[in-house]
Amino acid sequence: MEIEYEGFYPRGIFVSAKEGAYGAKKKYALLSEDNHIIIKGFETIRRNWSFIAKETQREVLNIILKEGNPKKAFNYVKGIIDGIKKKEIPIEKVVIHTQLQKAVSEYDSIGPHVAVAQRMMDKGIPVGPGSLIRYVITKGKDKEKIRDRAKLPEEISQSDYDSDYYINNQIIPSVEKIFEVLGFEKDDLIDSLNQSNLNKYFE
Repeated sequence: MEIEYEGFYPRGIFVSAKEGAYGAKKKYALLSEDNHIIIKGFETIRRNWSFIAKETQREVLNIILKEGNPKKAFNYVKGIIDGIKKKEIPIEKVVIHTQLQKAVSEYDSIGPHVAVAQRMMDKGIPVGPGSLIRYVITKGKDKEKIRDRAKLPEEISQSDYDSDYYINNQIIPSVEKIFEVLGFEKDDLIDSLNQSNLNKYFE
C-alpha cells in the first residue's frame, strides 16, 4: 500500500456528520504549517447559510485552531448572539442566499426562497433556474410558516428580522458540532451562552 504525503497540519478538528445509511461525510478543518485553515464540509462554503453564520463559524475555527483558545471562541459566539438579540447585526449579514434549481412552478414543496421568488415574479422581477434568491427571515405570528416570514431585504427594516430564528437555526447549528468535539453537549453550549460566567466550562 502506498500513501501519498499531502502535508503536515499542527492542528485539526474532525467532526462526524452522518449521511444516510452509508456512513459519514467528510467534515473537518485543518491548520497548515503556513498558518492557513483548510475547511472541508463545513457550512462556511454553503450558500444557504447567512453571512453571519458563516462568519461566526469561520472565526470560531480560526480562534480554536490558530490560538487554541476555546474560552475565547465561546465568548466570541456569545457576543454575536448578544448582537443579534439587540439587532446590532446589520441586515446584510443576516441575508440568506439560496439558488433556484428549477422553475418556481415546478416546486412541489414551497420553501422560503421559492416563496420569495414567487413574490419577485409578482413584482415583475424575472427569476428562473439558477437565480440566486436573497431573503431575510422576519418575526411572525405563532405557528406562521417560515416561508411566510421570508422577505426581500429591501422590504424590511433593521428591527424586523427574527433574532430567535437566527440564533437557533443559524448561529448555534453552525458551531455546536465544533464545540462537541471539545467535549461539550449542545445543551452545554446553549446554557453557557445564556450565562455571564463561563468559568465552570473551562475549569
